[in-house]
Amino acid sequence: MFGRRTTTTTRRPRPRAVWAALVTSAVLCVLIVVGVLLPVLTLIGAADGGTAGALDVPVGSIVAAIAIGYVLALVLLLLIVKVRNGPLAWVLGVAAVISTLVVSLWPLVAVAIAGVDQVQDLIPFIQDLITRFWPGS
Repeated sequence: MFGRRTTTTTRRPRPRAVWAALVTSAVLCVLIVVGVLLPVLTLIGAADGGTAGALDVPVGSIVAAIAIGYVLALVLLLLIVKVRNGPLAWVLGVAAVISTLVVSLWPLVAVAIAGVDQVQDLIPFIQDLITRFWPGS
């Protein structure tokens, strides 16, 4: 009893940098969802409503991209809980924030690409109308 050494397997506590990275990244991700994604979706909805549905919004692409990007961000945030290295936790946190930001801005890009495709389909129709009604032009 007195001569024996008892060994306990205690894990070293997580450094404060890991907790700081987790809290900071999670707060920034939530702020990006509230401050970027929601206004972007509101803008797209208003544009679609203002054009009486003439704007072709790729809803499936937007939903898939948002789901994949936010699951990736959540996995990165959960990985921060597992690591015990401060710099690695910050790298994972920054990656989660970047993923959230890119995915939150993707709906604007998707709608812009769809709008350009619609305009390219519309130009030959307008040219045909012009030649049909004004044959001399």
